[in-house]
Amino acid sequence: MVQSHYDFIIVGGGTAGNTVAGRLAENPDVSILVVEAGVANSSELPEITTPSNAMNLRSSKHDWAYKTTLVKRDDYERIEKPNTRGKALGGSSSLNYFTWIPGCKPTFDRWAEYGGKEWTWDPLVPYLRKSVTYHDDAGLYNPELKKVGGGGPIPISHSELVNELKPFRDNLIKAWKSTGKPLTENIYDGEMIGLNHCISTIYHGKRSGSYLFLQNTPNVTIIPEVHSKTLIIDASHTAKGVVVIDKEGNEHSFYATREVIVSQGVFESPKLLMLSGIGPRKELESNGIEVKVESRHVGQNLLDHPGVPFVLQVKDGVCADDILMRPTAQNKAAIAQYQKDGSGAVGSGLLEIVGFPRIDEYFEKDPLYRERKAANGGKDPFSPEGQPHFELDFVGMYGTAFQWHFPTPKKGSHITVVVDLVRPVSDPGEVTLNSADPLEEPKINLNFFADDLDIVGMREGIRFSYDVLTKGTGFKDLVVKEFPWEMPLDDEKEMKRAVLDRCQTAFHPCGTNRLSKNIEQGVVDPALKVHGVKHLRVIDASIIPIIPDCRIQNSVYMIGEKGADLIKADHKDLYK
Repeated sequence: MVQSHYDFIIVGGGTAGNTVAGRLAENPDVSILVVEAGVANSSELPEITTPSNAMNLRSSKHDWAYKTTLVKRDDYERIEKPNTRGKALGGSSSLNYFTWIPGCKPTFDRWAEYGGKEWTWDPLVPYLRKSVTYHDDAGLYNPELKKVGGGGPIPISHSELVNELKPFRDNLIKAWKSTGKPLTENIYDGEMIGLNHCISTIYHGKRSGSYLFLQNTPNVTIIPEVHSKTLIIDASHTAKGVVVIDKEGNEHSFYATREVIVSQGVFESPKLLMLSGIGPRKELESNGIEVKVESRHVGQNLLDHPGVPFVLQVKDGVCADDILMRPTAQNKAAIAQYQKDGSGAVGSGLLEIVGFPRIDEYFEKDPLYRERKAANGGKDPFSPEGQPHFELDFVGMYGTAFQWHFPTPKKGSHITVVVDLVRPVSDPGEVTLNSADPLEEPKINLNFFADDLDIVGMREGIRFSYDVLTKGTGFKDLVVKEFPWEMPLDDEKEMKRAVLDRCQTAFHPCGTNRLSKNIEQGVVDPALKVHGVKHLRVIDASIIPIIPDCRIQNSVYMIGEKGADLIKADHKDLYK
């Protein structure tokens, strides 16, 4: 029989939630409950742990697959599924595409406005490195890079350089260099400009998810496959526990003697706060929810990176389509190799190389950009402090997860490129309630491209990426044709339409319970405590006030690590 009282309750066993649980479990006398909507055995499921399978997880039972408004403009609106978020122990660390990137110093330094000095780059660096242990078994990289992993339970390593993808890699690097853009292997000290060999949350051909924090932690109880209904908050505005609903529809109440920590992620955490009476008054009252704490930022300030994927067909054998996507002799051999020692294409995330360019020279040609730059005191309106303009993911295979609108090609070799605009200028989106039913998903508006300047930015990022691949030394000789049809690169009007039609989320949402100095600025204080409620914190991607310049996985682990230390500091009788 599961007990009903614990020292700490963590609502959501995702990337940050498991990090917090694992750190709090370091005192074996402390009891911790993790309630999770998905399954608890992620580490035993090959569909989750096998890296090359990552794209197949989209729309699976392990995906929340949210319906989302991507674009909402007067002249254009798009609402689509599935917006992937992980629904399994490990959360999105069980479903993501592995890349391990911290972000840029000047961007984190802007967090000071919301969380003070302790939430800036220098004090956060140890937390950005604490969760992981870096491996370079083959000794291919500068030994100094060991600094990126500080002995944590999550093993990371540079993406395996799959032998069959060597021509792809070599020619991509050659093409990049021919554009005059730099190469870099150190994107871990606050600057990130250049083409980089990826570090990934993969080691020995297996995914490293945050569920690894909960191995050998007998004082952590995990209750899987339950949905949170409401937080238990008493008349003195103190959080006492959580009510969950199991698969049969039965309700169960659990109580925390110390604290309740909400770690359900950027969409579910604000939803749970609102269902519990914490949020914008109008939003709560219109759904018949009693207002306990009027907190107008709950669900607001939703940030994400818009991405536009495209595909080029390349010469046969250059990319991994025949090795991984089709029942070929190569496929059989790759599976046998993986089963033998975890190596090769099956154990790869296939994102071996990622680019972080600045492309000021492309932007300068556009009149709207020049006008906005002048209005910004002559500073680049996207990345004024030297940050990259884009994250460019070069995937050596046809990417089904990014091209779900199009039929998967039955033959041929393809490169998938995802162009992510990392510093969009459009106003943020929001998460609101569809109803007071806890089993109904929230309403999500990402609000991409509300500002025309973001369309200009994305358009030029696509043009730059095409120039690298179709005009760059080496790679241009590999390109056969565009798939499924040509990008209208020379037509501004058609490019605007292509950006709006083909954009999707880069799956980096954050910001909906923003870090803040007071309730007028956001939802949680610098100790991640919810304004207006005692013994309640939010620790997940929703507290991010300004989006990092890259994938956010590393940042979310950092938030979990720092959050755990903040909790320990308040419970000195438990944590000496």
